[in-house]
Amino acid sequence: MRTPVFLLFLSLFTCSTYGQLVFDQPEQSLKARPEQEMIVAKYRFINSGKESVKIENVQTSCGCTTAALKKTEYAPGESGEIEAKFSFGGRVGKQEKAIVVTTSQARDKPTVLRLLVDIKDPVQIQPQLVLWRVGEQPNAKKIQITVADDASVKILSVASDNPSIKAELSEVKPGKEYEIEITPSDLSQPAGATFLIHTNYPTQNPRTLYAYARVK
Repeated sequence: MRTPVFLLFLSLFTCSTYGQLVFDQPEQSLKARPEQEMIVAKYRFINSGKESVKIENVQTSCGCTTAALKKTEYAPGESGEIEAKFSFGGRVGKQEKAIVVTTSQARDKPTVLRLLVDIKDPVQIQPQLVLWRVGEQPNAKKIQITVADDASVKILSVASDNPSIKAELSEVKPGKEYEIEITPSDLSQPAGATFLIHTNYPTQNPRTLYAYARVK
């Protein structure tokens, strides 16, 4: 009698081959530099079965990711690769994308390839929120903006959505350090403001960053 452990192993092995196509690295983790706008991952595979396998569909989890094949049918022992391109579009931080591969021999068990990308944010804002208590003196508080050494980012302007809480931008170290001085005009009652920090990065789709002020 087969043990549950054996059956679990058999199930995992069956799921990992998916229509006789075996992928070297079905999950890839990559790190992106601040100046990159796109990253490419290549998923290599081999047909380990005794029959030809046709890849019928390759679908990505979002429009920012594309996947391409040189051909769709692979003979026994033949290898190939799926090239996935992920366009950042201003995204930062940890990103997870999926590429679903359906073959003629396993239509009901598609392969899910995963792409994990850690996009380093070239701009750090500290603190992102400044606070005052109702009744305090309306003393100015400062927000520091730091640009990574390997990034070319310029802070163009800062705007407040509340005219009673002003924001003034100054450049401390050219292209690398900035300071926003936040000054409320009235702390007699609760209030808040959102600061829109406009940048020139990335070139094709410049980001707007945010910081906040609250009177509680």
